[in-house]
Amino acid sequence: METITLSTKGQLVIPKEIRKAHHLAVGTKFSVSFVGDEIRLTPLPMFPRTTIADAAGMLAKHGQKATSEAKTRASISKTLKARDTATRS
Repeated sequence: METITLSTKGQLVIPKEIRKAHHLAVGTKFSVSFVGDEIRLTPLPMFPRTTIADAAGMLAKHGQKATSEAKTRASISKTLKARDTATRS
């Protein structure tokens, strides 16, 4: 167990080994909660959870022309790059 110190601004530094082991990147958001006498920091997911309703619109519809695998991959890549860029700002 490591010991860390609260700064005069109320900030804590998570040790590098812990950040690396849990893939905590700059900009990671945390929820803070009290459980008994403990203060818990829980990393929030980078992207919101996808529900079945969110994904249902991606399913093929009767009479709809199929998209090529190359176009599908390009669209996914474009979306992921945009989301990644948004998390870095």
